[in-house]
Amino acid sequence: MQTVEVSIDLPFFLRLEESYIVPYKKVCKEPQLPELKRQKVQIKISQRPAGTIDRSEWPKMRSTVVIRLDMPTQLSNESVNTFAIRNCLEIINKVISSYQATTLDVDNAGFIIPLGTSYMQLFAEIRVDGQDFRDRWPSYSLNTLPLPSGQTEEFKRYLNDQDQLPLSKLFLTNAMLSLEIGQYSLAVLQAAIAVELKLTQVISTRLIARGWPNEAIEPYEKLTLGQKLRIPKKDPRSLKFHFSQVAGFSELFKKLDNELTRLRNDVAHRGHLASPQEAKQAVKMADKFLSMVS
Repeated sequence: MQTVEVSIDLPFFLRLEESYIVPYKKVCKEPQLPELKRQKVQIKISQRPAGTIDRSEWPKMRSTVVIRLDMPTQLSNESVNTFAIRNCLEIINKVISSYQATTLDVDNAGFIIPLGTSYMQLFAEIRVDGQDFRDRWPSYSLNTLPLPSGQTEEFKRYLNDQDQLPLSKLFLTNAMLSLEIGQYSLAVLQAAIAVELKLTQVISTRLIARGWPNEAIEPYEKLTLGQKLRIPKKDPRSLKFHFSQVAGFSELFKKLDNELTRLRNDVAHRGHLASPQEAKQAVKMADKFLSMVS
């Protein structure tokens, strides 16, 4: 018998205080460990004091989620890590999304938002048979190095309003954030918006340079992403007209037309819940597109 227990302190309060038993295969889809498919997971939600965080006389509470798995056999260290970080993140975000679908609450002693992988890695307490399973020493990495001089200057221009903020890049950043916190359908929509906005801006700028009046450009701007991508190659409004000779463009264009547009429509019009892989692909396509046409 082996017990794996993961505890995470939420930075907000959920109006729930009881235990739930759920089948592993129902709440853990990506990745799903074969040795756990027949197991059940216990989810316990409890309140904890938040300490003296303000001077009000109201009770200052937050929630803690404890996820417990009792196994008849020993799991490998790799499986424990996968369950503790990735599966438990999926479970916690399923708890949060189920709570919000029930209550529509967005704040309660803190903003109620899904958690990300980084939050789990930094703050989750992981115990195997009661013993702490891993260390949490922070490491020095490229992410802690100062920005290179070129990006520092770019940052200063945005900060001083010398350059307009590139909204397409901010949509892509939000898509990456949504991917990180398990909001896969939202990530797809944000990635598609980033592509559509950048495409529209690039083509409109080139049409203006060719002498097109605003009255002729406005109908193009109102087209959907799919309609813009399917404009014939010889038309100056076509992405192919301007970029067909760029290395890698043809392959990326096919993916945008066949995959991103279809996926975006499935989510926006049919309520499709995107998978992690679909969201990753959408973000990857948007990132490559913005880099290619910049």
